[in-house]
Amino acid sequence: MQHERNSPTVNAVVNWWKLIHAEHGDRGARARLKRCDGVFDALLEPETHKLIAKVRENGHASEKNLAVLALALARVKPTEQPVRFPTFAAALGQQPSDARPRLSPMRFSSLLRASEDTDEFARALRRALAILGDTPFNVRRFIGDVLFFTDQTRQRWTFEYYHTRRTDTVENTQSPEETQL
Repeated sequence: MQHERNSPTVNAVVNWWKLIHAEHGDRGARARLKRCDGVFDALLEPETHKLIAKVRENGHASEKNLAVLALALARVKPTEQPVRFPTFAAALGQQPSDARPRLSPMRFSSLLRASEDTDEFARALRRALAILGDTPFNVRRFIGDVLFFTDQTRQRWTFEYYHTRRTDTVENTQSPEETQL
């Protein structure tokens, strides 16, 4: 899995994401992506096709997964702080001061089950991102996970959500690039 998060495909998505959020980025495109109801609506947006074209130059990925990412990443602002961010699932399972996870276990379960239907998965991801707000998480790993979502990813997310993942595994290590997002 490590190679997927650092693949040219993931790098292409990261570059697109940073570009749409850049100071000179297309705020209108971001706004339209935020208002899309689902994957088909995202596929009607030129900015989604720019993402697809950028990925095709550098690798391959499902167009539907790229549309899901376009919908999700329109809501995530890049941060350039040199700290180690938790994974998306770990951030959802973090317990703020009231000792409950940010995303309830029921909603987390719904998010994982929704991964079989791209529209439902996009809606569940957007809900989870809204709940996270400005809470930082490892966006590069998130991109790789959504692009290459498998049963293994689903299982890893459960361990990360409940914070029961071993931290000494190779899969859990982060490259210097990952700590910058």
